[in-house]
Amino acid sequence: MGIVYLFKLNVANVERMREKRDVMGLIKALQYKRDSEVRRNAEKALGDVGDKRAVVPLIQALKDENWRVRSEAAVALGKIKGALAVETLVHALKDEDSDVRKRAAAALRNIGEPAVEPLTQALKDEDSDVRKRTAEVLDELCWKPGDDTERSHYLIAKKEWAELARLGEPAVEPLIQALEDESWEVRKRAAEALGKIGDARAVEPLIQTLKDEYWNVNKKAEEALGEIGEPAVEPLIQALKDEEPALSHSQPAFQQAVKDALEKIKKRG
Repeated sequence: MGIVYLFKLNVANVERMREKRDVMGLIKALQYKRDSEVRRNAEKALGDVGDKRAVVPLIQALKDENWRVRSEAAVALGKIKGALAVETLVHALKDEDSDVRKRAAAALRNIGEPAVEPLTQALKDEDSDVRKRTAEVLDELCWKPGDDTERSHYLIAKKEWAELARLGEPAVEPLIQALEDESWEVRKRAAEALGKIGDARAVEPLIQTLKDEYWNVNKKAEEALGEIGEPAVEPLIQALKDEEPALSHSQPAFQQAVKDALEKIKKRG
């Protein structure tokens, strides 16, 4: 149940609270549902005051229905450098409003070192836009990947596909995971990179990718299998033999894609 006010709050009231550094009064003002400007100004004041008691209430304010309120909450958390807010701020990188996303990224930069570990985990977020923004924040924090697997996830987030292909074997498993990404473009480019690497571990996942709903993803998977060559032959032949009418891959398009991949391998000798 929200706080019941016996009088109407306004921005002037909030300013007086700020001048008095009345942290608890400002925190209560965050819940003043009648006026989003009161809530927003309370957030701004709390950011200026910098009291850590405001961190948890500001985290809640990141869920406000008003985008301006969410945006100001992110700014305030960045000023206070509330490490507790990191995971919520990472989640805010996928906010529907671009200003909120931008302010959340800036807040994470301000928080600094405590934000690094959650940000490295966010490199594997299902949303490619979140991954991209996460990588940008990590760049600004002068972060470097700890190992080749972490580097692979970072490069996928940055969409640096040529660099992934050059990285080679350590990039294979992260790229295989990327074949199931929400973004068709990511799936396509992951298939392409796997073809250039030529690792046999990618064969079965690429065969599954021949069933992708986007034809240009199918095509890249087909080309990748052709580049992998001999290790793909038996699994491709088996895929044709294993067909059952009830399976979605029994469709003619899948059959043709398998045959085309085999033909590419044959031509490559």
